Amino acid sequence: MEAWQVTTVIIFVYCLMVIAIGYLSGRVLKKSLEDFYVLSRRAGTVVTFLATAATYHSAFAFLTSVAVFARTGVTFWIASSAWTTMAAVFMYLVGTRLMKLGRARGHISPADGLADFYRSELLRVLVAVIMALFVIAYIVVQAVGLGLILDIGSNGAIPYAYGSLILMLVATIYMVLGGLRAAYWTDVLQGVWMYLGIVLAALLIIGRLAPGGLPEVMNQLRTLRPSLLTMQWDPVMMLGTIMIYGPGLMLLPHLWIKYYMARDERILKASAVGTALYLSSYYIPAAMIGLSAAVVNAVGMPGVLEKGFMDVLRAKYGSDDAIMATMITTFLHPAVAGFLLAGAAAAAMSTLDSFLGSTSLLLTRDIYQRYVRPGRREEEYVLVSRLLMFVWMLVGWYFAILKPGLIFDITAIAVAGGLQLVPMTIQMVIPKRKVINKHGAVAGFVVGSIIVTLFTVQTGKYFRMPVTYHAAVAGLLGLAINIVVTLVVSALTRPSQEEVRTFEEYKSILYS
Repeated sequence: MEAWQVTTVIIFVYCLMVIAIGYLSGRVLKKSLEDFYVLSRRAGTVVTFLATAATYHSAFAFLTSVAVFARTGVTFWIASSAWTTMAAVFMYLVGTRLMKLGRARGHISPADGLADFYRSELLRVLVAVIMALFVIAYIVVQAVGLGLILDIGSNGAIPYAYGSLILMLVATIYMVLGGLRAAYWTDVLQGVWMYLGIVLAALLIIGRLAPGGLPEVMNQLRTLRPSLLTMQWDPVMMLGTIMIYGPGLMLLPHLWIKYYMARDERILKASAVGTALYLSSYYIPAAMIGLSAAVVNAVGMPGVLEKGFMDVLRAKYGSDDAIMATMITTFLHPAVAGFLLAGAAAAAMSTLDSFLGSTSLLLTRDIYQRYVRPGRREEEYVLVSRLLMFVWMLVGWYFAILKPGLIFDITAIAVAGGLQLVPMTIQMVIPKRKVINKHGAVAGFVVGSIIVTLFTVQTGKYFRMPVTYHAAVAGLLGLAINIVVTLVVSALTRPSQEEVRTFEEYKSILYS
């Protein structure tokens, strides 16, 4: 067998493994939405921890983190350390309260909880639809990552577009077979696989390129690219990334529903602590690979990689996200490369499956079940959920083949949207004093979402906006205006008696 065939076979063996897990998950499925999506709220510590950590880290972690390290250096390490820690703290403090409310009130989706607290069906529809639209960006980048993995792993024998479709179908198939139960079970495998993969890749690549280890790489950077050892982002960009990848990401549907799956509060808190350690430490080997790639890019390796090879990859694939896969296939044995690229696929699939599941949940639970065909059998809603997974998979794949750009920039759009849920969510989990009502929540969320859409580079161009920003900055701007609008509208309007009564019930649940 040729080298690329060895690598590709190992990737496909991994695919068969996760499909088998999906099949086994489906065998124990109880055919109810609660079991299909939140494991009947009985997940233990290992499943909750690894499902959360693996879902948080996606193609973003294995592919684009290396690319951003290679281009911006230690800046990414400083920012990522802050946002991963903040994400875990948010899970510990806010996630446990959402879990308690969900268990008491029967929530299984973000729209469920927010609509119930504010007694607003309009808010339910808006949260379901707007979040489903923002989530498309995250589905797209997983499709991009999977396409790069199979294209580079197969040495071009399976082109980017077909590779993306094949691996997206794998994730969709095991999700259709077993629902989010399959995602949670596969996340345990994928969470371990991707972590071992990134550590092993870093050790082997550094060993091959720099016998002196990371100190040698840093010394070379001081000579060749000293700018990579200094801050590259301004304070607004830094704060924006911390906010969108901290609370913004943790409020997206695919992670929000993780708060409902844990068996008890102790398990969720333990998972939050484990998640902090997992997420923050993950970027250490990613930095080692990215900084090594920057050195190779600056000097080249005759007969192996040309000087400026990152620019060649960007021209071919539309972004720098191919750097990691290229480093693996260039410098490591085909069998090892296959194992590591399967780990990269695991990183993408472990988020893609949860996004497909959470998006289908939003549209099935909060739109179809409530307004299209209420009162039907649970089996029908599960079937609709499965069909919607295929639809959203195809939407993500379509945009992926357009090569939309750097995964880091595209994911930022989705999490900037998630950040707009912060004001009304904080009021829901801290109901000591009611300062936000349903009118303010609706107005602020809509305005914040519109600001993100209009002022983000990738989306603002369709509205011919004269000034646009990175999504991290647009998300921060949207949140600031969101908060002002939410508070002003709430101050000028009155909540209904039903909303006030529900507010008191929530206070009783959280403070009794």
